[in-house]
Amino acid sequence: MKKIFLIVFLTSLSNILVSQNVSFKLIKEYEDTLKVVAEKIMYSDNEQERVNANNGFISILKDVLSYDKSYKYPFDSLETISILSPENKSFRLFNWILRKDNGTYSYFCLLHYHNKRKKKYEIIELNDNSDNLRNPIYEDLDSKNWFGALYYEIIYIKKSGRKFYTLLGWDGNDGNSTKKIIEPMYFSGKNKVKFGLPIFRLKKKSKQKRFILECDSKSSFSLKFNKEENRIIFDQLVPIKKELEGMHEYYIPQGTYNAFEYSNGKWVLNENIDARNKQKIKKGSKPAKMGLINR
Repeated sequence: MKKIFLIVFLTSLSNILVSQNVSFKLIKEYEDTLKVVAEKIMYSDNEQERVNANNGFISILKDVLSYDKSYKYPFDSLETISILSPENKSFRLFNWILRKDNGTYSYFCLLHYHNKRKKKYEIIELNDNSDNLRNPIYEDLDSKNWFGALYYEIIYIKKSGRKFYTLLGWDGNDGNSTKKIIEPMYFSGKNKVKFGLPIFRLKKKSKQKRFILECDSKSSFSLKFNKEENRIIFDQLVPIKKELEGMHEYYIPQGTYNAFEYSNGKWVLNENIDARNKQKIKKGSKPAKMGLINR
């Protein structure tokens, strides 16, 4: 009965939005409904209920984001949803997780941006296909083939030439290990979004297009941007035993730090950075509202 009531209510609300000019007050009513559904995605005990709520949430969010005024609406009551914008405010990401009963996660993201060519706001839905990627660090990806993650920071550094963004994200993986991702993102022709660029400069020659850290799920490790120094600082991870090298579910933080330093449009690796930078890493901070991530 509750489900039928919710469907009828949402349909009525959608019809109201279509039939009249949208005000922030009306968007607030819409947000209240989104909040209820979002909490069902995160906290319902039954996986099928979480899936049903997730499908409804996507439909509702797409409806309200189709209105121009929604672009400036904060949606800040959606505490289980990560909502991020770069410094230049060129787009917004609405990003969240769906917990499965087997201990894994599915990731969802709507990219909300202004299409300058068409002079209107549009939505790009990202499709999580990370389970089917054989060599994700080398893949060119797009909205239909996305390495799903929960993003907690967008880095935008102005430079001449192609404009790109660097996203920092969290992946709960499979319960045995946790991953964090450095993901380059840019817009291509006809406002298509692309992921992955060969901008990482490591010791050995590499055409790596994203950087992925993986660690034992019981350990906490950092991946954080230092804006003042234009560098991404992260824990150096090592296997708990030498014979486990390459099996990243057995990796733990060593207590030292590496960094990618930004130089001429590239992220250049600098290992074993000065110990004074340790105090700049605040483990246990919660950049995403749902508190799943330690940066």
